Formats: sequence, C-alpha cells, structure tokens
Amino acid sequence: MRINDRDIDRRAFLTGQVLSEADKARRPAPRFFHISSAVVTVRPEQAAEVASRLAELPRTEVHGVEGSKIVIVMEGDSSGEIGSRLTTIALMDDVFSANLVFEQIEPVDDPGA
Repeated sequence: MRINDRDIDRRAFLTGQVLSEADKARRPAPRFFHISSAVVTVRPEQAAEVASRLAELPRTEVHGVEGSKIVIVMEGDSSGEIGSRLTTIALMDDVFSANLVFEQIEPVDDPGA
C-alpha cells in the first residue's frame, strides 16, 4: 500500500508517523509519571549530611542510610528529568556515585480525555 509515495510499515503506523502534521498537532502528547530509585555512594563520615542535602532536592525522598550507601526515590515527568537530577547528585561534594536501580513509568490519567 502506498500513500503519498511512501511505503507504510507497521512500526510507522503504530508510532503515528503516517499522520499528517495537522493530525499530529491536534493529538495531545501522552503524559507519563516516572518513579525511580537510586543508590548513592558517599563518604561514610558524610552520609548524614549528604542525605540531608538529597532530601532538599525537589521530588526526591531519602529512604535509607547505611554506612556509605543512601537509598533515594525520585519522581519526575520524564526520564530526562530523572537523569538530570541523578547527574546533579553524582556531582555533589562527598558523593562517589549515583546509580539508578529501578524506574517505573506510568501513564498519567487524563480525566479530560
């Protein structure tokens, strides 16, 4: 099947690549909610102070501190937002590493749809 001199494959159809630009503009972008957990490795003698700084970050909760490890949970609107926050954490003083452990992505229910 040919439309506009373009072969349409299944992937293009399912991802909306066959829609006209006007159709794409009318269709709202899907919204998602991201929940991620990470382990932050720090200097053991600075763990409490770093945990306090982490708790001040937006949409970030500290769930545990043991030795040099801090477990955090982050919420965000995109993987990019989570990744940016994780990079910010990794660059903090007294932090050795910040590693994503888990990410769950859920669609946001839109009552207006």
